[in-house]
Amino acid sequence: MNGRKRAAVKASTSIVHVPNQEALVLPCRILQLPRRTIYEILSRLPIKTLFQCRSVCKRFLCFISDPEFAKLQLSKSQVCILIKTLPLQNASKRLQLAHVEANGSTFEVSKLNFTPKSNLPTIDISHMNACNGLLCLVGSEKDYNIYVCNPILGEFITIQPPYKDRQRGSFWGLGYSAMMNQYKVLQSYYPAMESNNRYAMAEIYTIGTGTWRSIGSAPIDTVALPFNAFLNGALHWFPCTPNGSEFIHTFDFDSEKFGTLPPPDHFRETDKKFTNYSRIGVLGGCLFMIYFTNSTRFDIWVMKDYGVKESWIKQFVIENLYPKQGSWDFYEPMVVLNNGEILMLFNNDAVVCYNQKRKNLRGTKFFRTRSQFDATAFTPSLVSLNNVAKGEQISRQSLKFVPYGMYQAYSDLSVSVGYWQC
Repeated sequence: MNGRKRAAVKASTSIVHVPNQEALVLPCRILQLPRRTIYEILSRLPIKTLFQCRSVCKRFLCFISDPEFAKLQLSKSQVCILIKTLPLQNASKRLQLAHVEANGSTFEVSKLNFTPKSNLPTIDISHMNACNGLLCLVGSEKDYNIYVCNPILGEFITIQPPYKDRQRGSFWGLGYSAMMNQYKVLQSYYPAMESNNRYAMAEIYTIGTGTWRSIGSAPIDTVALPFNAFLNGALHWFPCTPNGSEFIHTFDFDSEKFGTLPPPDHFRETDKKFTNYSRIGVLGGCLFMIYFTNSTRFDIWVMKDYGVKESWIKQFVIENLYPKQGSWDFYEPMVVLNNGEILMLFNNDAVVCYNQKRKNLRGTKFFRTRSQFDATAFTPSLVSLNNVAKGEQISRQSLKFVPYGMYQAYSDLSVSVGYWQC
C-alpha cells in the first residue's frame, strides 16, 4: 500500500532543479488546464526558470517551443540588464545578463554569462543593438560579418556584407516590420574609392532573403545607434552635430524611410547643445529622452502616445547628481525597479540607483570590473530563429548557461563616486 502511494506521488509531480538547489514542484494537474491558461502561467516565469522548464516533460517542451507562446512570453518578459565589458587591449571581453529586483534596501541579482562557445557567435564586437530579444552583433574591423542571435537559445545567423572593398559606415541596427512580419538589418556604408559618390549610403537586409538592397542616401550626421532604441517599428537616435539638433531622428522598418519626431516643447533652442550629451531609448514601453537642466539635475521625458508631440510628459526628475567628474557626466536610465527606483549607467564605470522619494543616488556592487563597460536594458525572449529566419543557415551552440547565484548588493548608503569607480 505504501509503495503504491509513493508511486502515485512520484507520478503526480515533476521536479525542475534550479541553480540554488531548491526544487520547483509542478503538479501534473497543470496539464489538465486549457493550453492558453498554461501559456499565461508559464509566460510569467523568469527566463532562467522558464528555460529549465523545457526539461520537465515533452509537453512542456512543446509548449515553450511554440511560436505563439514565444510571442506571449516576449510581451510579459521581465526587463534585464545586458552588460558588455570594454577592456583594454589583450584583455578578455565579457557579456552578461543580469536580472535585478529590489528587496527592501538591497537588491537581488541573478546573472548569466554569455560565452562564444555556448551562447554567442563571437565576443569580438564593435557594435550591438537589440530587437524583440534578438541581438544584432557587428564584428570588429577584421570581421566584416553581422550576426543576429538569440543568446538564450544559442542560435545565430551570419550575414555577410555584399562587398568588402568599401568603407564601413557608422551605424547598424536590427528592426522588425510588423506589416511584413519580417526582421531587417539596416547599415550604412561608403561606396568604393573608384565611385564618384563619397556620401554615406544605406542598405537593408531582409532576413530570410539572402540579399542586400540599397535604399538611397543615409543621414550624414548619424553615429552608432543606441542599443535600446527600437519602438513602434522604428529605431530612434539623436544626430551628432556641432550645434545639436531640433529633432529626434528615426528609421521606420515598414516604409524603410528615415524621418524625425518632435522633442518636448521644453526642448528650447538654447538647449539643443545638450543633444550630444543626452540619451534616448525605451523605458517602460515608451520612448524617453534625457533633458539636462544643469550639471546637478536632469529630467526624463516620456512620450506616452507615440508620435504625438503633446504627449511628452516630464515623468522623472533626477536631482543631487554626483560632483562632475569630467567635461560632462553621462547618466543612462535602464530599468525602473519594482519599488520605483531607477537603475542607471553612470559614465561607463558603474551602475547606480536613484531613489525618487529620497532624491539621492546610491552605488551598487553587483557588477565590478577593472575596465569600463556598457550596460543597457534588454528583454530576453524565446523567439527562435527557426521561425523568423527561414531560408537562412542557422547555427546552434552547445547551449550551456554559466549561472551566478542570487545574492544581495550593499544597501542604502550614499557613497562617493570614488568608492566604486573602476
